[in-house]
Amino acid sequence: MLEKDLLMFDEFFIQKQIKVFGAPLLLAVGTIGNLISFYILFKNTRKASTYTYLSVLAIMDILVLYVGLLRVWLVQLGIIVEDLNSVMCKLVTFLGFFCSDVSVWLIVIVTVERTIVVALPLKAPSVCNSKYAKLGITSVISIFVLLNLHFLWSMDLHYTVKNTTVTPECKAIEGYTYLVEIIWPWVDAAFYSFTPFVIIFVLNIIIIKNVINAKNARLVLRQQCTLSRTYAVKTQTHEHGEMSRRITCMLLAVSFTFLITVLPMNILIIRNSLVDNTETLKGLIRQRLLMTVAEMLMYTNHSINFFLYCATGKKFRGQFRALACSCCRKPAGAPAAQEYVTTIVQWQYAACENELIKNRLREL
Repeated sequence: MLEKDLLMFDEFFIQKQIKVFGAPLLLAVGTIGNLISFYILFKNTRKASTYTYLSVLAIMDILVLYVGLLRVWLVQLGIIVEDLNSVMCKLVTFLGFFCSDVSVWLIVIVTVERTIVVALPLKAPSVCNSKYAKLGITSVISIFVLLNLHFLWSMDLHYTVKNTTVTPECKAIEGYTYLVEIIWPWVDAAFYSFTPFVIIFVLNIIIIKNVINAKNARLVLRQQCTLSRTYAVKTQTHEHGEMSRRITCMLLAVSFTFLITVLPMNILIIRNSLVDNTETLKGLIRQRLLMTVAEMLMYTNHSINFFLYCATGKKFRGQFRALACSCCRKPAGAPAAQEYVTTIVQWQYAACENELIKNRLREL
């Protein structure tokens, strides 16, 4: 059935418009936001290991957008990147799975780290540091390189000849069809959606519970201590505690956003495995619309961390404001013009001063 015939269905038209207009919007917003986030977070990596994870997360999110979301948009323009040649077929498929998995599991690891900081504060300094952050990032990257490496030999171009037209298609080679088309969608769902969802959900509950308990304990301590003693405790711990609370709030926002944006896809995967809605053409188109919405929500998760950092991080907002002001303060050519004006003013001032000195000497 031709696309012009499918456009008679409202669901098909809507899902096409979402991809045509929504994809480039998310791509632009996500690229700018993640680049700014990386710049700001990378400068703070020495202050807390959390910023190391988040700076790498910003880079991985950019890769996810360009390997995945850009491809979705180009398909609507009639360009299928993975069908261009054999190398692109293997590389694009591998990077698509690899970048998505690494991005999600960086959120898992940084949530684990924050749980340790909140629940086991005495052990945190020995575990939550730059050394272990680099080890954790390297481990995640290595695991998912090995997990998805088979795409470099299990995928290749297949050519279909119809009349005089040869059409290339990137798909699994013979012997790997069952693995790639039947087994791997569930493996990917487990690593990208189901398992991270459960881990982050449980850890967030632990974090929130410990934060509430710590807040209640501080209130009791303040009531029992004298004013002078309380002041001493405040001056020693306020700065560190405030920084820890800001980071915790920021990470809760990131992890809960992941849960919200991934939940629809989890529900659809389970629903589609239990209920077959593809018996009719209209049912198939409706299912594609739902999958498109869920897919765009997943890409939204990779696009909006910058706004979450701004909303929950006072220090991040301040550094972003300083960055924006430094970019807007002096337009091109302004320093030279300002220097010229300053020189003229200095000459005029010197001439005026000389004239005053001469008049004083005449009076004497």
